[in-house]
Amino acid sequence: MLSVVLMSTFPMSCRFGRFRFFSAMISSTWFGVFLIFSGGPLLAQGGPATVVVTAVIEKNISAEQSYVANVKPWRESTIGSAVDGRVLEFMVNAGEAVTKGQSLTQLRTKTIDIEIAGAEAELALREAELEELKNGSRPDEIKLAEALRDEAKAKLEYAQSKLARAQRLYKESAGISIDEFESDRAEALVAEATFAQNESSYRLVVEGPRQEQIAQAAARVDVQTQTLEGLRDRREKYTLRAPFDGFVAKELTETGAWVRQGDPVATIIEIDPLEIEVYVPEASIQFVRPGDQVNVSVEAVPGQTFQGVVDQIVPLADPLARTFPVRVRVENAASEGRHPLLPGMLARVKLPSSEKQTRMLVPKDAIQLGGAAPTLYRVVDGKAMIVPVVMGPSQGSWVAVTPSVPDQLSVKDLVVTRGNERLRPGQDVTIAEQQTTTP
Repeated sequence: MLSVVLMSTFPMSCRFGRFRFFSAMISSTWFGVFLIFSGGPLLAQGGPATVVVTAVIEKNISAEQSYVANVKPWRESTIGSAVDGRVLEFMVNAGEAVTKGQSLTQLRTKTIDIEIAGAEAELALREAELEELKNGSRPDEIKLAEALRDEAKAKLEYAQSKLARAQRLYKESAGISIDEFESDRAEALVAEATFAQNESSYRLVVEGPRQEQIAQAAARVDVQTQTLEGLRDRREKYTLRAPFDGFVAKELTETGAWVRQGDPVATIIEIDPLEIEVYVPEASIQFVRPGDQVNVSVEAVPGQTFQGVVDQIVPLADPLARTFPVRVRVENAASEGRHPLLPGMLARVKLPSSEKQTRMLVPKDAIQLGGAAPTLYRVVDGKAMIVPVVMGPSQGSWVAVTPSVPDQLSVKDLVVTRGNERLRPGQDVTIAEQQTTTP
């Protein structure tokens, strides 16, 4: 069949015999006639179509429902002062990143420094006393005690010899009076007592301090050590530090201000990871379980989906809304110095709303909409066969389907995902590529 196309300045559409006039444009300056033979490139609709296919897969999934949620810090801490004092230096500004242990505020420590210095000197004294007792007597002290003992022994022997001679003379009435005899005997008794005293002193010096004395000195050292540690711990409280890595959300004091015990000085938040708080109705909370992998989207970051994990389900519902708080953990690593998610953003979370079932999944690109029912093309023996389906829950770029007519679709069947826009039922197809992606 020959088709003639006339170009003119006014449109005209008609049929004449075996010719079809599609349009005519008549110009005052030119006139063109184009001959196009049917069966040429523009009307070649009966040949094989080149398509891309994907195999139908089977997976255990559940239906999902999208909920509005709030982005919250994973941790938030308001740092308060543990002691009274004046702010000597406030070291951070709102919005700054801080690391665990970093100093935020420094209070004046002059008074506590003086107390610590005195306690350190007292501890040194106690330790020296203990060391002296443990070391025992020095050799010179032992020698001195031994010499005094020997001296006392010699005096005792002399007094005893003198007393013996006086006693003999007194008995023989050899001219010694009773008073002289008694004086010699008293002198001998004193010498004996002196020797006993020096003998005991010598033994004590040789044996050294008693164990009880050493234990008492050690206890005094321990008491003073604990006193000093208490003062040092108190001084540490004059420096307020970040409890974890994060950012300064609020400044609550300034240099020169007086703070009392318990007064807040700064608020620190941790935003990697983040917490997504979503409220789930009581009818659906039974399908949500800790550890579930969920998708999170944020309006402030369009076109990007974040992966989250259900971290906690609070087992107490709002008595008015009958919803349970569910907390989802989302990693929020910084990229080029910025975190993509920030507390306060509005988020949407997809959570399970039914029990998991084994379903057939196909890529969403395989579904054709616009007719009485969704359809897809299945490739059978090189031909495209149309299959009406009922769509179910989706998972990413895949969607669960059930054939309207049983047994028209099975796992591992090849469905057309590209090139299906111009296909006709029963048309021959040529497979250019078989994609192997999975959800």
